[in-house]
Amino acid sequence: MNRLYQCAAIAALLAGVAPLAAQAQQTVPLGNSGLYVGVDVGAIVPQSVHLSVNGSAFGETVAASGNLHFDTGVASGVVVGYHVMPTLAVEGNFEYAGFDIHSVSGTIALTGPVAGTVSGTIGLQGRVNSYNGLVNAIWTPLGPDARYGIAPYIGAGIGFSHVNETLTAATIAGTTITGNVGDDQTDFAANAIVGADFPLPMMPQLTLGVRYRLLFVNSSSSSTGPLSVGNFFGHVFTANATWHF
Repeated sequence: MNRLYQCAAIAALLAGVAPLAAQAQQTVPLGNSGLYVGVDVGAIVPQSVHLSVNGSAFGETVAASGNLHFDTGVASGVVVGYHVMPTLAVEGNFEYAGFDIHSVSGTIALTGPVAGTVSGTIGLQGRVNSYNGLVNAIWTPLGPDARYGIAPYIGAGIGFSHVNETLTAATIAGTTITGNVGDDQTDFAANAIVGADFPLPMMPQLTLGVRYRLLFVNSSSSSTGPLSVGNFFGHVFTANATWHF
């Protein structure tokens, strides 16, 4: 009888553990075709961009060095991808990111008839709108089998970034000067990706997820001219929804 009770207890224990084990091995759907489409929305946190100016005019030599600062902005986009194998996907990411120009800080040194050094911060008003297109390779090390309902992944890719910049005002020593200066350029871009997807049991073809992207945009400004502009780095944090066909 004791052995019978032991067998009954073991059977009950296995019956209780089985649903938990199944949940731990929950599968992230790949759909029937391997094709997926997603949308994402979140924020971009731009890093400061280094600026330098070296030139001469009217007998004065000017050497300036500083940093252009930005505010946190919005980011959103769409993703179209295809699983070439359970652990590897290729996707196109088309993203918009917009943020305000905040200020510029640095030092200006003059040599010539008027010599001296001035340091400080100038408040700026302006806007940066960027439209990014990148092709990424996404590696999901656990494949379609999520652990505890989570499927982590990493990725990287290259593409382009079209940037529209507009400066409308500058505040110097309490005085605001208004105007309208703009520029458009298209540069090489690259990104590194870390993220995770979470399946929805009630909708097996839909996953929700979070993604972090480190965005790099190469500056096309000439370093041999009077103005040199450094490369751009932005930290993009988004939440996304993906439908697997």
